[in-house]
Amino acid sequence: MRLSTKTVSPLIFAILALTLSGCSGAKPFLAAEPPGAAPFRTELKKEMSTLNVAVEATSGELAAALNQAVPSSLYRGATGISGLSADISRNGPIAVSAADNYLYLTVPLSMSLNYSFFKTPPTTFKLKFKTAVRVTPDWKLTTEIYYMGLSDLFAEELRVGPLAIKPRSVVEGMTQPVQKTLSDMVSRKINDKFPLRPQVENAWKAAQKPVLLDRNYNAWLRISPRDVMLYPPSAQNNRVKMSLGLTSMAEVVVGSEPSAAPHTPLPNLKVVNAMDKNFRIAVNTDLYYRDIVAIASPLILGKDFGSEGKSVILKAFDVYGNGERLIVKVETKGSLDGVFYLTCKPLFNPQTNVFSVEDVDFDMNTESLLLTSADWFLHGTIRDMIREKLNVNLSERVEQARDMARKAVARVKLADHVFLKGNVASVKLHDVLVQKDKISIQVYSEGDTALVFQ
Repeated sequence: MRLSTKTVSPLIFAILALTLSGCSGAKPFLAAEPPGAAPFRTELKKEMSTLNVAVEATSGELAAALNQAVPSSLYRGATGISGLSADISRNGPIAVSAADNYLYLTVPLSMSLNYSFFKTPPTTFKLKFKTAVRVTPDWKLTTEIYYMGLSDLFAEELRVGPLAIKPRSVVEGMTQPVQKTLSDMVSRKINDKFPLRPQVENAWKAAQKPVLLDRNYNAWLRISPRDVMLYPPSAQNNRVKMSLGLTSMAEVVVGSEPSAAPHTPLPNLKVVNAMDKNFRIAVNTDLYYRDIVAIASPLILGKDFGSEGKSVILKAFDVYGNGERLIVKVETKGSLDGVFYLTCKPLFNPQTNVFSVEDVDFDMNTESLLLTSADWFLHGTIRDMIREKLNVNLSERVEQARDMARKAVARVKLADHVFLKGNVASVKLHDVLVQKDKISIQVYSEGDTALVFQ
């Protein structure tokens, strides 16, 4: 029997309908929409620190400088008494001590008085002064000298020809010119002994050029100085100290030599009452998601994440960054075939040096899809498994960072006769930056560091 065309068409449609109805029980493949793209933060946080510059001298060194500079004759001229003149000369070494933020000067002198043709034998005595050292914003050191009195007793009365005078009153009336001479000399010698601007300017220029720390790692120290601060000078225990600080950002950069920052001139000096003397060096460690996947894959691929009597096997997974969070893309097979997305927050523990994730949960698009098709999967163990297995021990990398930080402050030559020297006291987590293909973990090494001029 031959079937007409009109008879065949309905038959084919009927067979197709039966076939499709027989397949209506087939398991669908569910593909969730990926999370919407979130903006990334572009830079790691930066923190200023202080690069210390210590300049100091002993009271003995200052005394030696003053004794070379102060002349023997300090005053020759009139006194406060009509017709009476005086010759005042230094007749021994000037003694200098430092305490209570003052320099104390003891000056041995001899004085002869002259009236007409009469002249007294030299009278010896000592004058005492104290001086405070100040620094002006234009880098000049100034001294303010205060008269503190005589160290020796004088006779109540002394005769110069027909005159009867009280030598103490004459000497005390003559302290101003002696004080002026000493003040000029002390200021000059203090500036010679503490060449602040030339030394700091040399360090300022040297700090702006990257320095190779480790040729094997190709690690460079880069310092970006911003300001120069001065803590008030101190004079204690026969030592005078000037504490300056170069506020700067310092980091260890691994790779090709960083370009030197554009040279900036030395700024004006800022006098401050307090100064953070910690020096911090930022060291960054990059953790690529491909490494996380490679480490975690043997631990979670092929594992069963089903629940309520259903079997769900993890077939594949991937990790990428999105804004401040990580996205975990999973592909499953078994009782549930599909592609789904979870989000989590990256976490680094500086005490254990372990990178991990927390707040693991299904993305909203995935959750909406599963609520209408396989809500039982929302209550499975996949979140706990991801939180447990997505971790990486970074101890070796952190120790490497610590080692580079140590090298950065141990003794690094910045320029001729300028060295960076110190020690690392602690290493602290400072920032975690999520990027598309990696996470940058920044640790700060803190310690006591100074620029040394040798």
